[in-house]
Amino acid sequence: MTSTAGWTTHADAPTSGRAPARSPGKRADIQGLRAIAVVLVVIYHANLPLPAGFAGVDVFFVISGFVITGQIGRLREAGTFSFGSFYARRIRRLLPAMVVMLLVVLLLSFLLQSPIGAQSSTAGTALAAVLLFGNFDILSTSGDYFAAGAVMNPLLHVWSLSVEEQFYLVFPLLLAATWVFGRRGVRPQAIALGLLTAVSFAVSVWFSYGLFRVHSYPSADVAFYSSPTRAWEFGAGALLALWVASRARREKPLPHWIPTVLSVAGLTLLVVLNLTVTDKTIWPGTAALLPVAATTLLILAGTLGTGPVQRVLSSRAFVVTGDLSYSIYLWHWPLIVMATLMWPSPWTPVAAALVSLLPAWLSYRFVEQPLRHGTMRLPRVYLGGAVAAGLVVVAAVTLQVAGPWAIPNAAAYAGQRGELTYGRENGCLVRNRAFDESDLAKCTTTVPDAKGWVMLAGDSHAEALSTGLIEADKQLGYSTMAVTGASCPFMRDAGASREVSNCGPLASTLLDRATSGDDPPSLVVIAEWALPRNDTDGTWPQQLEPAITELTDAGIPVLYVMDVPNYATQDMNRQTACSGGFLNFACDKSEQAILDYQAESRQAEFDVVSSLPGVSVYDPWDRFCTDGTCSPLVDGKLAYWDFNHLNRIGSEALTSDLQDAAGQILSRQ
Repeated sequence: MTSTAGWTTHADAPTSGRAPARSPGKRADIQGLRAIAVVLVVIYHANLPLPAGFAGVDVFFVISGFVITGQIGRLREAGTFSFGSFYARRIRRLLPAMVVMLLVVLLLSFLLQSPIGAQSSTAGTALAAVLLFGNFDILSTSGDYFAAGAVMNPLLHVWSLSVEEQFYLVFPLLLAATWVFGRRGVRPQAIALGLLTAVSFAVSVWFSYGLFRVHSYPSADVAFYSSPTRAWEFGAGALLALWVASRARREKPLPHWIPTVLSVAGLTLLVVLNLTVTDKTIWPGTAALLPVAATTLLILAGTLGTGPVQRVLSSRAFVVTGDLSYSIYLWHWPLIVMATLMWPSPWTPVAAALVSLLPAWLSYRFVEQPLRHGTMRLPRVYLGGAVAAGLVVVAAVTLQVAGPWAIPNAAAYAGQRGELTYGRENGCLVRNRAFDESDLAKCTTTVPDAKGWVMLAGDSHAEALSTGLIEADKQLGYSTMAVTGASCPFMRDAGASREVSNCGPLASTLLDRATSGDDPPSLVVIAEWALPRNDTDGTWPQQLEPAITELTDAGIPVLYVMDVPNYATQDMNRQTACSGGFLNFACDKSEQAILDYQAESRQAEFDVVSSLPGVSVYDPWDRFCTDGTCSPLVDGKLAYWDFNHLNRIGSEALTSDLQDAAGQILSRQ
């Protein structure tokens, strides 16, 4: 994201009147630093090899803390600071360009995104963004920033804009509260801000590494998205600004080599960051200290003097890119997501990022700059901001309500999509909580005079079978225990998933219940989401062998259900099986197109499970794919929850097949 503060000048831009000329006191090197930050983010989002490019956001946060604190301090000293003017300047700086971007994205969503979920999600984020809580909307809908689901949201990037807007909303009030200390000198004021910064950092680290949940959200996600856990990054810049203000009163000369040493140290930290960050790095955690420290050193170096690094940062190319950084940040990610929807290719993000420079420049030239420096009195600024925000609210609500009705059958599909399977409806898919042994009794459905009972185990793809399996078992005269864990492989030593903290104990409890009691199950049915595991783990699905062998060694037969057709991969920016918007809506897909990415995982899955004694295999593929075409529709109804999970309609469609497959096994007992 980009800092929405302007140049560090000795006077802030007036609310009305002509724009001031850039003074000799401007910090062109800070514009250059913004350029580095936005380039880091764009390179990362374009899927180019820059592991910590996302940390450009942290760079922007520090810059914002420094610039805004300095501006407020100078205006206060001049006796011209007022909260009304400050907030009006932020509205003019932030809102116009963002509103234009949001309206364009909502239009593109209508044209290109599926009306079955995706449009509504995008509209909800747009609504939240203009109301300043986009970060919390994304926390509740997209979740983990680094997870595959997050890349489906073309407005994912507004989380950082909302964090910064919340900083602008609250920080002047906190700063004003410290002014009482400022009457006794800068040091008490700095101590007060330092304590707030330290508390924010401590909470950020606690949440980042915690395994607990905050209102059902993983604490690590809260640490990433929330403004209180990011406030310490702004605080670092604010404390530096206070130090700079106090030093200006002393003007003690320093050796000319110090700025160069500090700059080189800052750049070195950014290099080290990208050499050490991996997909396992907890963020922000303590790792975020590196970009924060690097930015602080680079700003400090430019404050103390000029060196080769400052001259590069102050060069025209860097300054111009810094000037455009807000617009670049606004436009690059939506175009990457929308382009990937239409042309999924490894090079699409790169091409889209380059193309996004055009709307970024147009936005800067014709929206951002004219409205930022135009003449407008305070009441009109606030009224204009309200009207602009209202346009987004109206457009977002309209898309949510009317989008599905603009395409034949889409409204019906949207309603059918959410028909819950047994496990989701009754909390038997353990998700966003820990497994508890009481789940076993809660998730057991019994039949009168049962011949025995069947256990369903695995992850959410096993859960997707629950409605159909329970009905099949009833027809056969068997009870069913259906306890599954989101993203939990069926293995005793399974680690925690993002949704479940105790996947291993869940599997162990089910295995112990099956093999150690006096009443073993007559059959265990297992299913897993094979495609992503096969793509990321070379030992999948061999990892399932110990649990399956433990069951069969105990004389318990196993029915392994192969994965259903996946209508996309995780990196295709798809939320539902039906793709496209008003221009290109479609549900059916070529079977070969699906096999291009799913054939390998299907073969690996089949090779392992079919080779194990005592295991039968059922493949539901033909229920959805015939004559070279695969469809997520069953009898004209949408049978998928998203692009890879069955809903109740899809689960029920497998009832007769599951009854036949289970019946053949149970009849041999």
